[in-house]
Amino acid sequence: MSDYSRFVSYMYLYENGLKTMNAGFVKVESRNGQCRIGLSLKNVYTGLERCRVYMFIRFGQELRGVYIGDVQIKNHGSDWNFRTDTMNIAGSGYRLDQMSGMIILGEGEKFYGTRWDHGDLDIHRFVTQWDDSQPVKEEAAPPEPEVMEEKDTPAEVEAVKEGKAAVGMETVKESEAPAESEKIKENEAPTESEEIKENEAPPEPEEVKETEVPADAGLKPERTDEAVIEAEAVTGGGKEAEKESGRLVSMETNERQRNFGKIIEQCPGMYPFEDDSVDACVRLEPQDIGRMPIDCWSYGSNSFLLHGYYSYRHLILARVKPEKEKRGSYILGVPGTQHSREAFMANMFGFREFKPIREGSEGPSDFGYWYTFLA
Repeated sequence: MSDYSRFVSYMYLYENGLKTMNAGFVKVESRNGQCRIGLSLKNVYTGLERCRVYMFIRFGQELRGVYIGDVQIKNHGSDWNFRTDTMNIAGSGYRLDQMSGMIILGEGEKFYGTRWDHGDLDIHRFVTQWDDSQPVKEEAAPPEPEVMEEKDTPAEVEAVKEGKAAVGMETVKESEAPAESEKIKENEAPTESEEIKENEAPPEPEEVKETEVPADAGLKPERTDEAVIEAEAVTGGGKEAEKESGRLVSMETNERQRNFGKIIEQCPGMYPFEDDSVDACVRLEPQDIGRMPIDCWSYGSNSFLLHGYYSYRHLILARVKPEKEKRGSYILGVPGTQHSREAFMANMFGFREFKPIREGSEGPSDFGYWYTFLA
């Protein structure tokens, strides 16, 4: 009987080198010399209609990508299947057991990936072309910590030795840690019940919920007359500090509002709302975010914002009338609909408020703008 193996590994979105949300899974099965790859994607927010799919092998410091095809993105997801030889993946000359994971290229620093070994997934080490004649570049081992002999007492030397032993034990434990994906290898072909289970999508990875531990309620000590005098002295000196701090905050707020006001003056105007709650509104593109204060630049790579822009080809910057909204006067809006799935994604990426373009007696419209406050 031929060797049979199968495993499932979860795909994640990586942005700027950071692993973020789950984006589906890949199921790999090898039987009778044939390798079947089933890719199920979701939550894919990209302007690309087709994305290149690679399996990769680790070669020294490099992640060498083996191109296996293009996956078409539709409705922010895709189901894609690929078949190849187990001993010669996509004609590359590499075997399935040499592969370490999969990478799907997105836009810029974004990619979707998974790994089924213990290594890191660093897109900056990913290459699609290489020279086999070049020697493998091995990573340099970290230097051993030096022990100072001049002032070390015998007890300190023993402590250092014990510390090294403890570090060694921790290293062994880390190397025994399980990989992200769960591999199942069998010498016999699967039973019919197993084949039925293979067609079912694996469950979503469970999220561990942190429990909040309430702080212990302590008894407040009685204040003496001296403490009251000191508190009054501190309060008196603190009023001047509060005034100075208030002036600084006011100056910073005024500078931000001038910045957004200048953008509103220079960008093309539009007014998508039927009510009069917005004082001014302009049309934006992602590159206009670079004109905002530096703490707003992260919105330029926000997946939900880019998804909304590529779907409707615009964003908005609006100045809200003071009597309508006290939390802030400038908002950044992303076009979209008030559906449960989109509401979940909007909240995940920081756009927690929704304003429909029309609010009438028949109820608000589904289309509108998810927005966040800027100043």
